[in-house]
Amino acid sequence: MQIDLPIIVCGKKVYGKDRDKVVIKVDDGVSVSMPVLNESDVDEIIDSKLKTGLHETHFDDITIFFKKMAKYWLQSSNKLRDEAVKYCSMVTGYPEAVVLRDYLLLVQLYVDRGQLYDQLDTELGNRWYIDEWVPCQTCLIHAQPRGLVTNVLVGNIPLASAFGIFRSLIVKNNTLCKLPKKDLISALYFGLSFIDIAPDHPITKSLTVAYWERDSWQEEKLLGASDAVCLWGGETAINEIRKKTRMGTKILEYGPKRSLSIVDVDNMEGEDKMEDIALRAAHDFSVYNQEACFTSQDLYIAANDVNFERFIGLFESSLEHYLKVYPKGRIFDDNKAHVLITRNEQIINGARVIATEDHGWTIIIAKDKKRLSNHPLSRTIVVHRINNVKEVIDCVDSYTQTACVYPWKESVNLREALTLNGVERIAGIGLANFPRTGFPHDGIWTLNELVKWVNVERDIDFKGKYYDNSREDFVNELFRAGQVMKKA
Repeated sequence: MQIDLPIIVCGKKVYGKDRDKVVIKVDDGVSVSMPVLNESDVDEIIDSKLKTGLHETHFDDITIFFKKMAKYWLQSSNKLRDEAVKYCSMVTGYPEAVVLRDYLLLVQLYVDRGQLYDQLDTELGNRWYIDEWVPCQTCLIHAQPRGLVTNVLVGNIPLASAFGIFRSLIVKNNTLCKLPKKDLISALYFGLSFIDIAPDHPITKSLTVAYWERDSWQEEKLLGASDAVCLWGGETAINEIRKKTRMGTKILEYGPKRSLSIVDVDNMEGEDKMEDIALRAAHDFSVYNQEACFTSQDLYIAANDVNFERFIGLFESSLEHYLKVYPKGRIFDDNKAHVLITRNEQIINGARVIATEDHGWTIIIAKDKKRLSNHPLSRTIVVHRINNVKEVIDCVDSYTQTACVYPWKESVNLREALTLNGVERIAGIGLANFPRTGFPHDGIWTLNELVKWVNVERDIDFKGKYYDNSREDFVNELFRAGQVMKKA
């Protein structure tokens, strides 16, 4: 089956009729066809930078637009959303129920406008910087859009593919998204929904969503014109794209990362039940089949022999539960082989392996605290027994994104050492894919990085708190006498 899709150029749908097209083949006989950006498209994208009226649009109106967009996606009957769910499932292999849940989880963020204000306040320090010139000591400070922000998206989870669009638009940038081969649907269909609800809105006119091949002339010209580039994906891909950006371009990198979970079963809190903790822990290994950076790969358990065996039994049941809640969807043959090889290697190395007969999930009870260098993902959990949760400190590095912790009181004891050793985020067990308002992403205040901080420094009529002489004295001292003022 071939899916014929448009692209979006500066808020306009562009179809493939009478244009060059690219066809991207997906597994299971599915392919996607879409137009290729031509020279006129690329020139329009570059020339429209900061000319769409988005910089002049108040943040209030931006949040209202996104609330309207979210309500559109949350409608019980929505042909565009249903088509996006269907196509995304075909391209990514995720079941339709999982894709729909991901989309609705994302748009829920925009229904409550207050969350957007809170995040902007958190990252900029004061949300008024984005709309006004704010007095700060002897200066007036303003956060302007950088200009053209290019998002080189990743397709491992639908949520991430669409998320990049919103962050650069919220701070008023012209936004260009390169669709990933693994998910050619999510970002495009969110953009198409903008056109449906408000085709002439500055946000809509500031958005371009397209696909281009690596090392193409389109890539070279667009990256060369970008004021900031958000890179998602593996290390090799990120390094290649960095080489193609010009000096002064702001580069934001997201990935590659991996995560882990820490559970002290012998020190459960209050009325917590072991069944519930096992269920919460299994959630962090099941969602997205471990494809997301924040989903755990390793589970470190502190427990006596009785509690350990009981927890493992409950953990097995919980993994079975999530096979129903989050069906795995299409699994490629090479992944199945990777899981099988990993199981056999670990058995040969003396590890205890508990697994489903198929490729549903795998528990590897390791003999040491070493993490797998070539993890197969696909709900493969490497369990390490430890005597004390502090033993995990030596098991993290700069590639560790999230550490999920139980009991929560241990986060106070672990947070300094874990983060100094590389961990970027600590969350409660089960909350890996529920970032809380105010969070940095991969150690970055993204919204802060996607604006340019500019200032107006007041003239000599403004004395400030350190200088109390007259204007004439100021001129005499600074210009006629040539003295250097200590404070102004």
